Amino acid sequence: RRSPGRHPQALALLQRAYTGLGDGAALAQLLPLLKKHRVLNADEVERLEGEVYGRALQQAGDRARGATLDSFCASWHALPAAARENPAMIRRFAGLLVELGGHALAEKTILRSLKQGWDPELVRIYGYLQSDNVRRQLAQAESWLAAHPEDPQLLLCLGRLAARDQLWGKSRDYFERSYRLQRSPEICAELGRLLSALGEAGIAAAYFREGLLLRESHLPALPR
Repeated sequence: RRSPGRHPQALALLQRAYTGLGDGAALAQLLPLLKKHRVLNADEVERLEGEVYGRALQQAGDRARGATLDSFCASWHALPAAARENPAMIRRFAGLLVELGGHALAEKTILRSLKQGWDPELVRIYGYLQSDNVRRQLAQAESWLAAHPEDPQLLLCLGRLAARDQLWGKSRDYFERSYRLQRSPEICAELGRLLSALGEAGIAAAYFREGLLLRESHLPALPR
């Protein structure tokens, strides 16, 4: 490492060793040298950055490790600017903010990122945000419908926000539209519990059953 320009292969060997050891901190320190001396191509650098910074962010947001909202935000701002602009990292940051109770900051992060480009996964996380003004949240999400009327994640988000606002009919409509576009265990579960609460136990049971079978799609065949 004393003369990486002359021995770039040593950097590649160090990267392999640190990866094998699972030493994320050492890999993070090595990354600038790997980029500077072009040991990895652009795709390999992006993949490694995602792994290294993604793991670091996950650990920073782990409550079992004593994470708090303040310490987590400090860890986020300590990442390189390029990492903080990566869409996958923004998704992970927003999701962990919700888990740590940082709903207001998560909302700002999501709305700012969506202005740069549409991201269904961020929209999905938006449906988990807790706010004192759910009607405002719902109106914000409905404003995206004109440009993305066939996005199942947006419709799922809208169904959740409408349910939180006790707009049961609207919630059911959004959930059913999402279900028609993309059947998943998640949307089946949402429809199941909504219809169960509305007293439609038979239809709710059918959705719960379908969701379970979608989740366990590789069951062995049984004799009839």
